[in-house]
Amino acid sequence: TGYELVANLDFDSDGDGDVDANDHGGAYWNGGDGWDPIGSSTAEWTTNFRGNGHTINNLFISRSRNGITNTYIALFAESTSSATFESVGIINANVTGRSSVGILVGENYGTITACYTTGRVAASGTGNNRAGGLTGLSSGSGGMIRSSYSTASVSANQNAGGLVAYFGGGSITNSYSTGRVTASSNVGGLIATAASGVTASNSYWDTVSSGQSTSARGTGKTPRELQTVTDYSGIYADWNANLDGEAGNDDPWAFGNGMQYPMLKYKGMNLDPQGNQAMGIADNWNAPVAGERLAVCLTPAEFPNRGIVSGQTYYEGWVWEWSADGGSGWTTISGAGDNPPTYEYSPTATDIGRYIRARMKLTDGSFAYTRTLGGPVVAESAATAGGSITFIEGHAAPRVGTRVVASDVLPANAVDVRSGWQRCPNNTAPHSDCVSIPRRWQRTYTPVAADVGNYLRYYVYYESGGDWVRRVTPFTTAVVAAQ
Repeated sequence: TGYELVANLDFDSDGDGDVDANDHGGAYWNGGDGWDPIGSSTAEWTTNFRGNGHTINNLFISRSRNGITNTYIALFAESTSSATFESVGIINANVTGRSSVGILVGENYGTITACYTTGRVAASGTGNNRAGGLTGLSSGSGGMIRSSYSTASVSANQNAGGLVAYFGGGSITNSYSTGRVTASSNVGGLIATAASGVTASNSYWDTVSSGQSTSARGTGKTPRELQTVTDYSGIYADWNANLDGEAGNDDPWAFGNGMQYPMLKYKGMNLDPQGNQAMGIADNWNAPVAGERLAVCLTPAEFPNRGIVSGQTYYEGWVWEWSADGGSGWTTISGAGDNPPTYEYSPTATDIGRYIRARMKLTDGSFAYTRTLGGPVVAESAATAGGSITFIEGHAAPRVGTRVVASDVLPANAVDVRSGWQRCPNNTAPHSDCVSIPRRWQRTYTPVAADVGNYLRYYVYYESGGDWVRRVTPFTTAVVAAQ
């Protein structure tokens, strides 16, 4: 009646976190085209695929060139209404095609249940080319997505959706997406374009991390709204569904520690699959700004499911990496963090245009979680609002050894406030040469000798009425030596 996955698969054979020329999935695999999607427009997938809770790591597909099959690109190319896909996670995928591109299925007419994808997907063709985090195209009246999600970044010329690009018929229930979505037209946080009659019930997209305020179907939510519910209540009240058709609901979701998106545990799905189920928020959900601190909220005490780590393996710290496109070529950032690596990092001017991610490292050298932070790093925008600040206690200029105070008055509804101090060699825009002062996020700071001749300022992020606000103070005068 179908096929099943009986073990985890990983195309990163050398374990460096990327599929490249050193792996069987690299430049010499299929002439650089990578995985050949299962099925085609004339031989669709018609039967069942059971993942049994296993994962497929580092799926690599690069099929945008002429002379090869470059449409309906994903793990599976196309499926019929009789096809089903269940309980599989595809982690750190890097998928490129011309049109109808997804990670699980290129064009889906079947039923997808309890599946998730992470990584990146791109449709490189011109015109109406379609790319989605789970599937590029879901056509006909039978297409169905249930209890699934994607955190993958998605890009296309037209029709890019966090979960599905074009939905021609069917339904989505109890699902969500969080990845950044970009296109020149027809773009949606969850679905880019939907035919009449298509429904998306109890299904959401992250309006901040996706960069999208609209979707053809679904309901937009902030990170706080998606992460703070820790059981089947609130927006997730109807998510305890019957998925297998047997008696009773199946309790398919785990909700983490209040700083995570929901994760799938259906039929043995592993909440710690050596790569990524959905996890905690970054310090700011706008694009990271050069010189301003980023952080991941999972600390050792909040490490979910650490009891499943066998033997003496335990949490070591966070490793920070950068990539030019956010999907491949990840490089460890030299000197980032402490020893052991810390949960915070301040992008530099060199990082502008790069994507940044943090990976939770274990003492056996493996990684328990990966989190890509927002969009590419940007230089500070001149449009950023400043704050009303009183800086200096008792002196005309800040001096070494004397405390500086930032007394920013936040609105009454400000929540989740995060802040930090910058040291800048000058007080002129665009301030990409400013650096964050490590581990200084209180409203007070005492200058040290390294600050002499530099200018100080304070920045703060907070949530107000469901939106993230960023404020930066005016500069102090230059710091002087102690007197």
